[in-house]
Amino acid sequence: MATDNLVPSSVLGIHHLGLAVRDFKKAIAFYSEATTLSVLEDERIFSQVPHEPDQCAVLKGPNGYLQLMQFSDSPPSRMGVIGPGATHICFQSPASRSLYQSFVRQGAAPVSVGNPPIDLNGAGVRYAYACDQDNIMFEVEELDEPRFEGPIWIAHIALACEDIDRSVEFYRDLLGVEPYGRANKVMGPRFDEVTGIENVRIRAAWFNTGNMVIELWQFIHPATPRAGQAPDFCEVGHNKISLEVEDLAAELDRLAAMGVTLVHPAYENNGMTEAYLRDPDGNLLSLLEVDAGLTSIADLPRIDWLPSPRDHKAAWRARNSSMMDVVRLGASSIGV
Repeated sequence: MATDNLVPSSVLGIHHLGLAVRDFKKAIAFYSEATTLSVLEDERIFSQVPHEPDQCAVLKGPNGYLQLMQFSDSPPSRMGVIGPGATHICFQSPASRSLYQSFVRQGAAPVSVGNPPIDLNGAGVRYAYACDQDNIMFEVEELDEPRFEGPIWIAHIALACEDIDRSVEFYRDLLGVEPYGRANKVMGPRFDEVTGIENVRIRAAWFNTGNMVIELWQFIHPATPRAGQAPDFCEVGHNKISLEVEDLAAELDRLAAMGVTLVHPAYENNGMTEAYLRDPDGNLLSLLEVDAGLTSIADLPRIDWLPSPRDHKAAWRARNSSMMDVVRLGASSIGV
């Protein structure tokens, strides 16, 4: 489907990523001290969740948020590099900060092998995977010439899917924008080192939501396992992706016309209205409308150098406005 034919969405970007942890205080210390993300204690930036957490905190980045949640008797993380599901969050930083070593000093367990962070292709970016104290994987990308300002950027959430073509179609329609990149043969010795998997081979696609990227992986070797039942929201790991929208009611009408079914209807609380759905692999997504002046990401820094849903919506409106001008001009010329 060409971008011109896509129905635009009102998605502004990823508002927050949910992270279920077992030791709340250790998780806050681990991420805040390594990344310099600011901590908002006892903060909830959602209107509803499938299960009420015992404790909450927010880690605020320059371009969005991480919502930390602790539940009683959370099952341990079963997520591996190849998924299926949300495998990791990526943090980017200027190479001069040595972010990967900062995480290692906080007790991160390396997943990448060799000498991480690893230079994949000489493009000025070095990559590394590691796990926190709860065995939740994350990625570090150290950039020689970052396009953002400051010491840290929440770059993307990675989803390992069973069928990447199916997932690309879903996220294209959900976001109302085409992926800005696709690759069918991600492989080679350096990728083996980054993933810690010998002879790894991957298909990939990337969507810019506006402020963060959704990165889709389908592991061909070894193959991403088939997704079973939907993940337990309380299981340690990445448990939700919340997309902020300008007009939730319009988004729900648009998605209903596309045949998308909600798993939790819209619910308003504390100036936020939120509804939940699942992607083809069972990953939990929410659409969130935030009252002005609260925690909206509308005015936070964006990835302006890549096409986004907001860009497509603006272009779509401009194109339709031009077409209407032509119609009106034609009508006036024949005296209608």
